[in-house]
Amino acid sequence: MGKYVCGIDIGTTGVKVMIFGLDGTVMSSAYTEYPCTFPRSGWVEQDGEMTWTKTCETSRRAIEESGLDPKEIVAIGLSTQRCTITPIDKDGNALCTSISWQDARSFEEVEEIKQIIGEEEFYKITGMPVGTLLPVTEIMWLKKNQPELYERADLFVLDQERILHKLGVEGYYEDWSNGSMYGLMDINKFEWDLELTKKLGINPKKLPKLVPSGKILGEVPPSVSYLTGFAEGTLLVSGGGDQQCAGIGAGAIKSGVIEVAMGTSGVTLGYMDKPNMDPTMEMPCSAHTIAGKWESEGLQNAAAASYKWFRNEFAYQENLVAQEKGMSVYDVINEKIEQVDPGCNGLICIPYLAGSAAPHWDPFARGTFIGFTLGHTREDMARAIMEGVTYEAKEIIEKMIANGMEVNEILLNGGGAKGPVWCQIQADMYGKTCTTLDIEEATTLGAAILAALGAGLFETVEEAVDRMLRKKEVYNPNMKNHELYNRYFQIYKDAYKALSDANIYERLVKLALENK
Repeated sequence: MGKYVCGIDIGTTGVKVMIFGLDGTVMSSAYTEYPCTFPRSGWVEQDGEMTWTKTCETSRRAIEESGLDPKEIVAIGLSTQRCTITPIDKDGNALCTSISWQDARSFEEVEEIKQIIGEEEFYKITGMPVGTLLPVTEIMWLKKNQPELYERADLFVLDQERILHKLGVEGYYEDWSNGSMYGLMDINKFEWDLELTKKLGINPKKLPKLVPSGKILGEVPPSVSYLTGFAEGTLLVSGGGDQQCAGIGAGAIKSGVIEVAMGTSGVTLGYMDKPNMDPTMEMPCSAHTIAGKWESEGLQNAAAASYKWFRNEFAYQENLVAQEKGMSVYDVINEKIEQVDPGCNGLICIPYLAGSAAPHWDPFARGTFIGFTLGHTREDMARAIMEGVTYEAKEIIEKMIANGMEVNEILLNGGGAKGPVWCQIQADMYGKTCTTLDIEEATTLGAAILAALGAGLFETVEEAVDRMLRKKEVYNPNMKNHELYNRYFQIYKDAYKALSDANIYERLVKLALENK
């Protein structure tokens, strides 16, 4: 039997395929970027067939670059973007483009759920605050606005079960971690809540089957072997939501250690032995990829995506320098950011470029800069975005602590962990020791660990993490900067509240929709 496993991370902006040895050695890594589309204000969609095609292409490249015989790769695990939903017919064909988790069109359905179920009862059942993030709201929106499509849909699936099926799994199986994000799963029983589906008018037969993570579901058939490069018979293992996978891949598998992932989205995650609920119903309680365990997390809709937006729209000069010097454009931007003092000379960014998730759950919130003067530079603006995203994470961490969660160490991964500038900003702002990982792609590593567990190569999650995870650098907080950031942080929170309370965001969004 071979001694290698593969993790595939199907994200919002690209797919990454990595092949690992059982000691955590990276044999190869391949990445392909792809876009979302934005047909109307607040709408975010994606071509689901494109993500599958790119998964095949990237898998072939990763296998080729590894130099391994594909037969040596024992199993595949998936880490997938959560809440991006696709209605499919009985033959598995997509009936429309996938509706992204970033999409905020279903704000009216959010209000309907509050009226029909009640926020408190909904949270008690699902562990989720009511918001446009949840696929249940998009299913309700489709039923109301495209009833013929709803009726034609055989299933409403996320990327996990959709891609597993295309890889060779018969049927559609949703792991508990992704299932808990639908807004229809009983968080205590890990089952679809049939009373909830009935009250919301959703046919439960249109939902996939629920299974734990780390379960063998099938094998790669010859037809898929040809498309992907994986050997026929390679085991297909249920993976998990990208951030729950990152919890395993980052080592946040015990109390006192939390993980902050600054990917396209941002997620701050803490492990729980029991489904402890937030009394204010602001912090989700969802299923972990560790079977039968839970996690508390705070979601940011646009974390590194906000920084990428700056790169795309404003970093033309930095991109030219990067090409000339053979550097990453982000490294060039970071060099300039490092010269800007904390607080960005009085410039604050409220980074809700895709609405606000935890802890406000405000679909109308939009990105906002406060404090602009003629003296501000693009470097100030870039750092303000980086700090704004970190303020958002800090608010989530403070909420976790207020709910009784112990925080001793913060593990960093994703785009926000790739450069020392953002890592130090995080340590200073949180006032906690922050540690980066040798393998920054914790989501992909977590998927590979689940593949190894499913294949029986390790007996426990703890054993697998101990063997495959290695820490890298430690960042200790500068407490003088921490005190300064606390003062800016209060202004940041007050600014959002003032704009929200005055309905500024909601009025802007609805006015923009009127003009379409």
